[in-house]
Amino acid sequence: MEPAPSLAHSGTLDTRHVLRDGDLFAILKTLAHASGFTVVAEFVGNGSSEATHLRPYSFAQRDEASAFLTDVASSFAYLGCDVQRA
Repeated sequence: MEPAPSLAHSGTLDTRHVLRDGDLFAILKTLAHASGFTVVAEFVGNGSSEATHLRPYSFAQRDEASAFLTDVASSFAYLGCDVQRA
């Protein structure tokens, strides 16, 4: 029997890249950690690949975080952005 992997070391569960007019606009990530799950929206500005704004949203359950990420990605798509799994 092997010990179950710790969520503290699970890291990134899902990543989406949001492109606007072909340029990277945002990176959406679902992260697992010991106390739950966090969806982080990293907004990129002015053609740079580095985040200019970080917005973390915390959830107790993985399905809540996944649903939130799906809703955010759908909203960007509705606004005309191209959303790609990374």
